[in-house]
Amino acid sequence: MGVFFYNIYQLSKIRNVKEEGAISEKQSLRKYIVLTILGASGVVVTSYFIVETASYIALSVGIPKVVIGATIVALGTSLPELVTGIDSVRKGHADLALGNIIGSCFMNITLILGLALIVTPFRVEMEAFSDLIVFSLITNLVLWYFLSSEKIGRREGIVLLFIYSLFIATSFAG
Repeated sequence: MGVFFYNIYQLSKIRNVKEEGAISEKQSLRKYIVLTILGASGVVVTSYFIVETASYIALSVGIPKVVIGATIVALGTSLPELVTGIDSVRKGHADLALGNIIGSCFMNITLILGLALIVTPFRVEMEAFSDLIVFSLITNLVLWYFLSSEKIGRREGIVLLFIYSLFIATSFAG
C-alpha cells in the first residue's frame, strides 16, 4: 500500500514540475518576443540614422548616389546581419547565420525591390549599376562554388573580403 501512495506522490511531483516548466516556457517565450520586438525597433531606428547621416556626408563630399547606396547605405542596413551572423556562428549556429545572410539578400532583391517598384516605378541608368551587377554576379558564383564544397572557413572569408575590397576600390575610384 505504501508503494501505491509513493507512486501517486511521485506522479504528482512530476506533474507539478511539468506545469512549472510550461509556465516557465511561456514566460521565456514572452520575454523573447518582447526582446525581438525591441531589437527590431532598434534596428529600424538606428538604420534610419545611419543611412541619413552617411547619405548627407557622402553627398556633401560629392560621391554619386549609386555609390552611396551600394556602399554606405548598404553597410548601414547590413549591420544587423553582421551582428546576427557573428553571434550565430559564435553560438554554433552557422547554418542560421548563412541562411540569414543569403535570405536577406534574396529578400532585398525580390520582395523589397519588387514592392518599391510597384509603389514607384523609376528609370534606371544601367551604366551606373554595371560595376555593382558584375561584382554581384562574381560574388554569387564564388559563394556557390564555396557552398558546393560543403565547408567554408577563413580562406573563403578572406576571398570574399578581397572581392568586397575590390568593389569598394572600384566604386570610389570611378
